[in-house]
Amino acid sequence: MTRNASPAAAPAWIGIEAAAYHFPGELQDIEACAAQHNWQDTRVQAILRSGCRHFHAAPDIGEVELAERALARLFDETGLRPDEVGALIHVHTQLFSVPAAPRSLPLELVSRFGLRPLWAGSVNQLNCSSNAAAIQLVQALMASHPGLRRAVIVSVDRVYGERFRLRQMSGVQSDGAACLLVERESRRNRIGALALRNYGKWHQGSDTNAAVEREMINLEWHYTRKVMQQAVADSGVALADYGCVLPHNSDHKGWISICKAMGIPLEILRADNILQKGHACCSDLAVNLADIGLAQVDAGRHLISVTQSNSGAFSALTLHPVASHDAN
Repeated sequence: MTRNASPAAAPAWIGIEAAAYHFPGELQDIEACAAQHNWQDTRVQAILRSGCRHFHAAPDIGEVELAERALARLFDETGLRPDEVGALIHVHTQLFSVPAAPRSLPLELVSRFGLRPLWAGSVNQLNCSSNAAAIQLVQALMASHPGLRRAVIVSVDRVYGERFRLRQMSGVQSDGAACLLVERESRRNRIGALALRNYGKWHQGSDTNAAVEREMINLEWHYTRKVMQQAVADSGVALADYGCVLPHNSDHKGWISICKAMGIPLEILRADNILQKGHACCSDLAVNLADIGLAQVDAGRHLISVTQSNSGAFSALTLHPVASHDAN
């Protein structure tokens, strides 16, 4: 839904002012749960070797409630008022991680919190890279509407059936929700570059198409490297000057390999949440920024966050101290 606004005035930059998330229930362990869910031991052991172990599950909590909990936490932690949210963008990976039509998750959040956004809606089909498209949408909205100062991106996903929780041989999915507060000319940081590539030949996804899965296993790190290189080049900051790399939260072994291949010091790969939180699909960006990344940029470091999706979309986003804006 949209409402009328003033003539265009593009922001000099936008930044991510805050991030918050909600994971339901107690932290679980895939090895301890393997027998209960009839997971093959060989697959569990392979995932453990890839650096993954823990996850959260929400069998009795719907997507709307998860999103409400994450958004409430954002309001509580930041002091943001509902009337300050100028746009609300919902992203998700799992096709079924939305309430059934005619319900609308963003509209229910608008109603629940008394928001009056200029724009509210969803971005999907880019799966775990959907945040990149949502941020691009925020940039476009702020360029068109000078009165739009803050936007919230809400992500939420759940597994439908425990047999789908294990991700290939290198990850485990967590149920949960998260929020990003994106602000016009943020005083905290600035987004320097955002590279998003979507390879349509893989649109069917690796979960349902064996041929796509084989191709992606062979090429996903090649395409990951491409978006990283593009974002670094577009940011104007040399790769050697980055102080924090945030991966999405699966396949720790793969991230170690690509960092070695690109000459990135392993001590700046902040992969703690791969083991501790599991892969929460679109929410990984907000989770990692809340736990690790925002503090790194606050300390003066340049950051790059990278995503892969199982449907052929890849993204890389760079985040920088505001003080570096004039120099780049």
